[in-house]
Amino acid sequence: MPIPNGLTWSLRKIWHNREVFLQANGVDKFVQAGKFRIQKMYKFLHQVGAQVGWKRLICNSHASPKSTFIMWLAVQNILATKDRLIRWQLSIDGTCGPCQLESESLEHLFFSCSYSQEIWKQVLLSLGMTRTVLPWHEEVKIAVKKSRSKQKQAYKYSIAFIESVYCVWLQRNSKVFRDHVDPVKTIVSNIMFNVECRCQ
Repeated sequence: MPIPNGLTWSLRKIWHNREVFLQANGVDKFVQAGKFRIQKMYKFLHQVGAQVGWKRLICNSHASPKSTFIMWLAVQNILATKDRLIRWQLSIDGTCGPCQLESESLEHLFFSCSYSQEIWKQVLLSLGMTRTVLPWHEEVKIAVKKSRSKQKQAYKYSIAFIESVYCVWLQRNSKVFRDHVDPVKTIVSNIMFNVECRCQ
């Protein structure tokens, strides 16, 4: 039966789930050992979607909620970077705020921009790692891999990565809206302070 017109979104959802429930031959599918199992019904109504590799990085993170939210937007490539704003037909200058050298995109901002690259490089040094800064997708892969480990150093790395992305985003916004960015040393100190606080 089609969903009647004029229903609110919540009633539409209930009506849709009623139809799904009826197609499943009623309650019997969700009964186990004589008891109704809400978990079985929930899994039936919410079919499993595609698994994402970064789930553990986001869901098991001990970084601040604000940082984790920005990271969640970043790994989905839905942060409102200037290249996206231009695609939405906003007439803005597309140049990266912190470095003023290239067009701002997610890949550039994290960590091809000379400013953000220096921040991440200094954070890596603070964690005792001496390696080159890699492109965004490679850095995400490393952070995801580290988020699966139970070692304290890997745990710190994951938090540092998320906090770094958040701080770079804050500095980008500071440049756009107030025409100011803090020195790299200050940002790195703030990131490492947050990491140490979150690791206690």
